[in-house]
Amino acid sequence: MRNLGIDRDTGEIYLGSRDRHPEKSQQLSVFPVQVYGKSAETISGPQIDSFSVSEYVFQELSFDSVTQIRRGYVWHRMDSQPQVWGHPPNHDVSLIGFQYQGFLGVLGGSLPNQVLFTFGGESNFTIGELVHFEPDAIGQELLTIKMRPQFGFMPRLKKSVLEADELGRIEAALNDVILGYRSSPPASVIDRCRDSLTVFLSIELKTTGVDLGQLIKKFDAVNNNRRSVVANLAHTVSRLHARAKPAETGYPPVSDRQAELAVGAVAEVLISLGWAEWTPS
Repeated sequence: MRNLGIDRDTGEIYLGSRDRHPEKSQQLSVFPVQVYGKSAETISGPQIDSFSVSEYVFQELSFDSVTQIRRGYVWHRMDSQPQVWGHPPNHDVSLIGFQYQGFLGVLGGSLPNQVLFTFGGESNFTIGELVHFEPDAIGQELLTIKMRPQFGFMPRLKKSVLEADELGRIEAALNDVILGYRSSPPASVIDRCRDSLTVFLSIELKTTGVDLGQLIKKFDAVNNNRRSVVANLAHTVSRLHARAKPAETGYPPVSDRQAELAVGAVAEVLISLGWAEWTPS
């Protein structure tokens, strides 16, 4: 049985078997992780206990900063801690021990439509979505996870073209979208995108107290009913928002792909209205 052990005093990490005395620590990247196999209204980062570890950890094998793809294994913390590795008289190495657990076991025996991961700490975490998993040559399931970007996914506002009160409303709405995308499940991200588009069109049309559907119609009328990029994207986000509601049937649960689409729509609406621009890379 393969095990992973962490020395909580030195931070050294060992990979092997707790039945044998570990010869040397290994240069491994290991992160606390929380796994969500069912839709959740709210999500949080991994809970860290008195041993300074979480119930599950992720052993990262690779991360591509361009594609935001992360690959590695999930390990489950063993019940009794710390674990003593080795046989007498060499069993003087006490480690926080983890054992490999098949991924379907982590998920409770079935594979849902969407699996989310949170990495880091309970209140400061990043989010990823499972896109693929497969057993390797030793029978461990290698996970491929698409991470949400944390920075650079929104354009820079052109503050000089906006009135002070308009800028304040736009920035507040945009901050909600950014915060949601960093820390919320997909349906909540879409909700915040819909709210922000309502603010944007209200400002553009100089009106208040009107929902997004009516604002889209009014925007179309102002533009002689020629459906624009702004109206099309706002309508798309409005429909994604409705799809996440219990009354909508016949659709799979909204996923990170729809959340990404909604966030991209918010960015493009800002660009199309002339209120923002992408920062040159």
